[in-house]
Amino acid sequence: MDWYRGRPHHISYKWHEGFVAWIFHRITGLLLILYLFLHEWVISTLQNPQGFTKAMAALENPLFKLLEVGLWLVASYHAINGLRVVLVNFAGAAERENYQGNVWIFWVIFAIVFVAGAIPMLMKL
Repeated sequence: MDWYRGRPHHISYKWHEGFVAWIFHRITGLLLILYLFLHEWVISTLQNPQGFTKAMAALENPLFKLLEVGLWLVASYHAINGLRVVLVNFAGAAERENYQGNVWIFWVIFAIVFVAGAIPMLMKL
C-alpha cells in the first residue's frame, strides 16, 4: 500500500527561525569554502616579495575592506550558529519548549559578535 499516494511530490518547509538559520548556515559554509579556495589561489600566485607587497597594496582598497567585513559576517555567523547546532544536538536544547527562543538568543549573540568585530574594521576605512 502506497502511503504517499495522493500527496504532492514536493517537500514543503515551514519558514521558521530554525529553518532560516539552517539555510544561512549552509550558504555561509559554501561561501567560506569559496573564500578558502580563492585565498589559496591568490597566495599561490605570489612568487616573490615584490608580488606580495603589490598584492598587499591592492588589498588596502576600501572595496577589499568592505569584503573583509563581509567575510567577518559570514565567518562569525557560521561559527555562532555552529555552536547553536552543537547545543541543539548534544545538550538537549531541541527538547526544550523554548527552542525558538534559543534560536533568537543565538541571533542576538551573533549580532553582538559581528558588530564588535566589524566596528574596528570599519574604522580603518
